[in-house]
Amino acid sequence: MNEVEVYNAIRSEIVTNHVLLHLTTFIVVAALLTGTYVIENRKSIISVLLPILTLSWAAATVRFDYFIHRQAAYLRSAETRMQESGISIPLWETWKFSLRSTSIIVPIADVITILVILLPTTYLLFGPAQEFFILNMWRGRKVYAWGVSIAIVFFLCSLLFIPRIADW
Repeated sequence: MNEVEVYNAIRSEIVTNHVLLHLTTFIVVAALLTGTYVIENRKSIISVLLPILTLSWAAATVRFDYFIHRQAAYLRSAETRMQESGISIPLWETWKFSLRSTSIIVPIADVITILVILLPTTYLLFGPAQEFFILNMWRGRKVYAWGVSIAIVFFLCSLLFIPRIADW
């Protein structure tokens, strides 16, 4: 397998990881909004379990992002070698960094997506889940709500460091 084929295979893996990341996000949004609607009509353990889905989504997002950035780091080094050997067209990793709009559009879209997930999750954690804990006389309702919230925020904040970690 030559370097161009390896390059294309890794680009394909990055695209697959992006698709899986977006599909996972879409499924989580649909489950959260549907679950929140159901919980508004009746008390259910779903109010306790859906925030764990959000936590899983945050962890999966970190994982997908790490793989994407790790593969991109390899592609950047491969692009340098390929350009030194005579390939004159700009390759994906080099080209995408030259675009200014990406640094504006993507963060705005990410914030909107994160809010669509975090707002219902926060509502569930500190509203219906608390009521379900009380109704069933379970202990640790505040620890659960704050613990899950902190873990979600930790995972989402760690996304800021993934590109640097993947470059190691």
